[in-house]
Amino acid sequence: MLNNVGILYHPRRKRAVEEAEWLAVELQRRDVRTSIGSGWDNDTVLSMCGDHELLVALGGDGTIIHVARLAAPAGVPLVGVNLGRVGFLAEMTPEVMHSRVEDLVEKRYRIEHRTMLDVYLRSPERTEKFLCLNEVAVARGVAPRAVHVYTRLDGHDFMTYTADGVLVVTATGSTAYSLAAGGPILYPECPDFMVTPVAPHLHIGRSVILPGDTTVSLSISSDRPAIMSVDGSDDHELRAVDTVEVCRSSLVARFARFGTRDYFFAAVSARLK
Repeated sequence: MLNNVGILYHPRRKRAVEEAEWLAVELQRRDVRTSIGSGWDNDTVLSMCGDHELLVALGGDGTIIHVARLAAPAGVPLVGVNLGRVGFLAEMTPEVMHSRVEDLVEKRYRIEHRTMLDVYLRSPERTEKFLCLNEVAVARGVAPRAVHVYTRLDGHDFMTYTADGVLVVTATGSTAYSLAAGGPILYPECPDFMVTPVAPHLHIGRSVILPGDTTVSLSISSDRPAIMSVDGSDDHELRAVDTVEVCRSSLVARFARFGTRDYFFAAVSARLK
């Protein structure tokens, strides 16, 4: 039996709040201790990770990714409930959630482990570390000009891309920005990751799939403005003296799944028809 659940919602989406409150009432009726709060309040999420055995995040992919990154160090599994169309991260809509309350209480779910990346932004002044679930992007700034991204694999020269950007992508991220850029789809629990160029100039625009123990280094080899972005947030300006180093993290994102393992292929088929 499930003992305690943290319910997190997107604070600016009315339906997310309403569905979170509905779920809290239903779980409390079944003697499950619940806490409820904003999924975008880091202190709230972290406090729930400390004393809850499961989190439920209601919102879009951005909310689910944000909560998953905060929950990963504590190893707390997450149920994603997408208020739009069901995507690749969330297998449930609110309507499906209503029919799964008993399964939730009885813990009739399995845990899916998603590979994450450690991202180090190294500059002469300091090193900053970020945790990534989807992708890290090194891309052009506001100026509509391609950037030159010097790429190394395990310390060896690989390629200098002239492109709008270069992505280092997990299996989870393979169905997001990378897919839009023409990259392949990796199975959700695949430990490998890949490098995907975005709108490359004079290059073959293909992704390169890398073994999961590879370290990728990216830097800008020109004075054109560029940024680093982790999961579509954590944006930082990049200079020619900065390096972005990416490797597989020891942490994983844990998702509680109620359906069979073929849910992913069904989602791919539905979205790509």
